[in-house]
Formats: sequence, structure tokens, C-alpha cells
Amino acid sequence: MDMARTARHSGNGSRDVLARMRKVWGESPFYQAQLKGPAPDRLLFQPDDPYAPDKTLATALARGRIVVGEEQADCEGELEKLWDLAAPDGALFAYLQEFSWLRHLAALGDDGKAPARTLMRAWLDRYERWSSESWEPYFVAERLVQLCSHYPLLLAGTDAMWRSRVLACMARQTRHLARAAPRAATGFDRLMTSLGLGVAGYSLPGCEGPAERGLEMARRELRLQLRPDGGHVSRNPSRQLKLALRLQALLKVIEARGFQPPGFLRHQVQRASAMAAFFRTPDGKLAVFNGGYEDDAKAIIAVQTGSGADIAPSEFARHSGYHKLTAARALLIVDTADDNAVAYKSAGSLHFSSGRSRILVNCGSGAHRGYEWKRALEQRSAHSGLSFLDGGPQPAFGDITHRRGEETAGHLLEFERRLVTVNPEGASYLRRLFLSPGGADLRGEEMLAGLAPGEIDRAVWRFHLHPGARASLARDKKSVILLLPNKEGWRFKSNCPELSLEKSVYCGGGGGGAPAASEQIVIRADAYARREDTAINVKWALARLDAV
Repeated sequence: MDMARTARHSGNGSRDVLARMRKVWGESPFYQAQLKGPAPDRLLFQPDDPYAPDKTLATALARGRIVVGEEQADCEGELEKLWDLAAPDGALFAYLQEFSWLRHLAALGDDGKAPARTLMRAWLDRYERWSSESWEPYFVAERLVQLCSHYPLLLAGTDAMWRSRVLACMARQTRHLARAAPRAATGFDRLMTSLGLGVAGYSLPGCEGPAERGLEMARRELRLQLRPDGGHVSRNPSRQLKLALRLQALLKVIEARGFQPPGFLRHQVQRASAMAAFFRTPDGKLAVFNGGYEDDAKAIIAVQTGSGADIAPSEFARHSGYHKLTAARALLIVDTADDNAVAYKSAGSLHFSSGRSRILVNCGSGAHRGYEWKRALEQRSAHSGLSFLDGGPQPAFGDITHRRGEETAGHLLEFERRLVTVNPEGASYLRRLFLSPGGADLRGEEMLAGLAPGEIDRAVWRFHLHPGARASLARDKKSVILLLPNKEGWRFKSNCPELSLEKSVYCGGGGGGAPAASEQIVIRADAYARREDTAINVKWALARLDAV
């Protein structure tokens, strides 16, 4: 324990020393000299911002009020003080430094110009030359893309001195990014940083050299991070959407400048865009898996129309590990990938919706709510699938196989997983899902075999409900009636002697995944009085009432 703690402290100390060295170097006149170059007098390309603005957020921000996750700031109209109220390691600081607030202020038209320029001037006064926190590679890339997308808000009708100051700083940040991009914190950050460098570099005159560096870095990162079916290795639908949109923006700026796009880029744009469209649900937003959110319907339409090719998403993302089953108004998406080496324990979890109403969901992401939220929503219990209660021996999850069949009788999907247990012969878990051709009947069979009694008693199947679904447990506790926003009624029933309806939380919606109260249907293995000691067979069905 002491040795581990010592090693951790040693590692933290090394990082601190490295950070101090970078700070000294970044502020030095030698590094500042490397950022000098031609001062642009205009932008050559304005990238589209496909995400929908929020005028309510913009109005509050113009008054000096902002809320991001669990952090908030109110400077009572003195906008320039917002930069001083955000802690460097917090979600509020990240949001401000990425400049995505420009999107919302732009929606106010002329009323958004003054607050946007006040915030920009205050940022320049604090961070114009260099800052170890503000000039972190990912922040710089996101900031440059937003500045390019919304530069009329900041520069239209202004004097030459102001335009020169803003554009010169953008060019300096682009040259810095060409050197610092490989230091981005995570693989996804490196990929998005390289793409942002390409977009900004080709948009600013005189920055074509940095843009080419970004393009070459993007080629390497895409080779490492994009799977053959176009899915990002994170398997996060929101990241997939953002990646596809950024790839499209890079392709558009290259073509607008009259350059020949590299051969790999168009192919990657089409594959990544098709995979983003895979997660689109009938309400126009994304299914919630692996840290993603419902996200932005406007952006999802943009990714489908902006790829330069007709997108026909597959029903099976072989390399990303997702199956999609559709029937009439119903949509079922199931995660069938191994989750042992990743944070979100989502294997076997599902999304089910009817028309524009979501019914069964996963709880979403707590990434913007702090460590405790993040850890809680990564667990198996935060997904619509199998989990085990704490308090005794539990099996470990092993290899996965899955198969599907489609015929006139309906769609069948089987998800099977080996379980590592005290039983030397091993154990297994099988989830079998059947969706009727009309989409009005979803049936499930959950089979556990080979577990010790102490293990099987802690098995729990959770079916998290979307906050829009109103649930009522029947008096005999054998079924649950659901009323959806589209006025459909559904009944969930099971062979379980006693279902329970418990509180849940949903962090997959808008507002950065702000928590919303919801409920979950729970089936507990220990509620079955008559079962074999080492096996259990749970059956359930979710049927539309007008089809029963």
C-alpha cells in the first residue's frame, strides 16, 4: 500500500514538474517567437455550426449567469468577470474556454454582439499571449472552430484594430496547436484536436502549413480509432456524431479552398456519418449508450445530409458491437460488445422506443456531474440489463457471442455471455429478445445457468424507464402499465412472482445530461420461490395495449 502511494505521488510529482516546464517554455520569448507569422486580415471559409442554439441560455449568459453541470456563476452583468469565477479544472472553465457559447449568443442576432465581444475582449486581456490552462490543445481546437464559425458575431462592423487583434490571435493559436496537438489528453481529444487544426488552418490565410500537419495527424489517429464499420472506439453515440460532423467540416473547407482532399478523407467521412446515423431514433435524437446523450436533432439531420453520399445505416454494426431491430414504429438497439476493458458496463443493455416516445433506456452519463455521478452511471445497474447486488460472491463476466434471425414471424436476437464463477464447469447468461413484425410486442427471456445459489440470489434485471413514461404497478405486482407521451399504453408483465417499481435517474437528456427523476422496473432472482439451485429462467413481455 505504501509503495503504491509513493509511486502515485511520484507520478503526480513528475507531471507537476513537466507542467511547470511547459509553462516556463510557453511563456518564454523563444516560444512566443515561434508563433509569429503572417497576420491574416480575413477568413477564407466559415464552417457551419450544425448544433441548435439555446436562446434561453444566451439570454442568461448576456446577463452574466451560467450553469454547467453542478457549477454556476453569476457576475451580475459584469461579463468580463466570468473568466475569473471558473476554476481551471472544472466543467465551467472547460465550457467557457471551448467558446461554444458563441453559438447561443449568435442566435440573439444584434443583441448577442455586445456580450460576445465583451467576453472575447476579456479573454484576450487574460489569455492572448499564452496560458497553460487556456491553451491546452483540445480547448484551442474547439475554440478556433467556434471562432471560425461565428466570426461575424465578433468582427462584423468593427474597426481594423479589433479585427487585427482577434485574427492575429487566432493565427498564433493555430501555429501553437500545430506543435501542441499530440499532447492532447486522450485519444478522442487528439483526434478532434487534429481535425480542428485542419479546419482552422485552412480557414485562415497563411496557416496552410499547420493545417497540413493537422491532416497528417488526423490520418494517423483515424487509423487507430475508427473501426472498419465507421464506429469510434469509444462506442459513444455523441462522440460519433461530433466526429462525423468535424470530418465533414474538414472535407468542406479543403474543397472550398480548391485543394484536392486526401484519398482517405472522403471514405472516412461517409463511414463515420453512416455510423452516427445508426443511433438515430424516431424522435430525431440519439439512443443513449456508453456515456452519450440524446444530443441535438438538428446536428443529426446535418450529419445525414452533409456526408456527400446517401446514408443507409446497417442494422448490424459488426465491429462496434451494436444490433438494431426495427418493426413498424418500434426500434430496439442492443449493445452486444465486451465491456470488460471499458468504463461503461453496458454489455447486453438495450434501448426500446415506439414512435417518438422512448420506453426502455439506459441512465446516461454523469461525466459533467462530478466523480460520484460518473462512477455510479458507469455501473451495470445503471443500464437496462443484468446486474448483481453487492454483499457476497459475484460472477465475473467473460466472452460474448451473439446472433440474430429475421423472418416473417418477427426478429430474434440472442446475446450469450460466459460467467466466471466458483463452479469449475462454468456458467452462462443468455438474453433472448423477440420483436414482433408489427412492433407492438417485445418479448424477453433471461437464462442464468451454472451459478451457485449465493450468486444467483443476487441477480437483478433492471428496465430503466424514460422520464416521459408514466408507470403504475398492478395490485398483484405481476405487471406494470405504462402511459407514453404519444398517448400509447403498454403493459410490462413477467413470470416473476413479484415485480417492483423503483426510483431511477436519467442523465441522457438535454442540458448536458442534467438528472431527471424516472423509474425502473426490477426483477429480482430471489423473488422466485420455485427454481433450480443453479439455474433460473426469467420471462417478460412488453406489449402495446391496443395489440393485446
